[in-house]
Amino acid sequence: MKSIILNFILILKLCFFVMLNSSFSNNFDEWKSDIISQAIEAGISKETATQNIKKIKNLNKKVLKLYNNQPEFKISFKNYKKRNINNKRIEKGKSLLKKYKILLENISKAYNVSPEIIVSIWALESNFGYYTGSFDIIDALTTLSYQSRRKNFFKRELFNALKILDKELIKTNSLKGSWAGAMGQSQFMPSSYIHYAVDYDQDNKIDIWETEADVFASIANYLYKHGWQKNKPWSIEIKSSFKFKLDSTKKYSLKELKKHNIFNDESNTMSENLYAKIKIINDNDGKSLFLIFENFYIIKKYNNSDFYALTVGKLANKIH
Repeated sequence: MKSIILNFILILKLCFFVMLNSSFSNNFDEWKSDIISQAIEAGISKETATQNIKKIKNLNKKVLKLYNNQPEFKISFKNYKKRNINNKRIEKGKSLLKKYKILLENISKAYNVSPEIIVSIWALESNFGYYTGSFDIIDALTTLSYQSRRKNFFKRELFNALKILDKELIKTNSLKGSWAGAMGQSQFMPSSYIHYAVDYDQDNKIDIWETEADVFASIANYLYKHGWQKNKPWSIEIKSSFKFKLDSTKKYSLKELKKHNIFNDESNTMSENLYAKIKIINDNDGKSLFLIFENFYIIKKYNNSDFYALTVGKLANKIH
């Protein structure tokens, strides 16, 4: 009798699982049909929208796992810097700055952005192009448009990715990138690709995956379009302890600050006529102090994190 009951329960569970899957499949198919209609209304061709959305049969479980298991703990600034700046990366940055010297100087002249900043962002975004992500962008963005806490954001990026394919801005049938939709060596979201990516080598494709000229120019153009100030600094680390009391809301002239012996070696060549604010980073591993200039805030347009912008700036200072 017990065996019969157990078998009956197993059959019920199986039926429920089949019904659940069937219900999901129907809901997902209906949703895809609606998304295709919306994409077409947004100006994407019926062929591009239908072919790319219809081929996705199921949600990408790996994408959802990564999305739902993002680390909640707060890494210290010291550990963040340690992850992103080390002697190997500094030497690699110097070597690549030298290797692409002429190309970077030409791009710097065109967009008024310092070569070392371009290379530093390249380092943090994809480890100098070593890792750009292997996820199918349409697949990942479809999954996140259907099931995430930012459905509208990912849907907009999905439509932008479809526009890239529709306009044949890159000669490929698929876009590859991170699980969250960032693409290429510059890790542009599809919207950034459309607005800021550049075909610098003029080969009729905007290739931020394989073509360094396009990668560098795209990073530079992004910063330029967001207000980068030519030949101006971004941030410098200063001593973390001194007698002079600093106000983080005030702008100081470097001439005034130099009287108080707060500088490290990297700031010795900077003009005394410049003005800067103080950025204080306090965490469990101690205190870090930086002088920040207007270009610091432009780096934050690329990634809205103080840790990121300060680390990009520090690495750029190291490889210069």
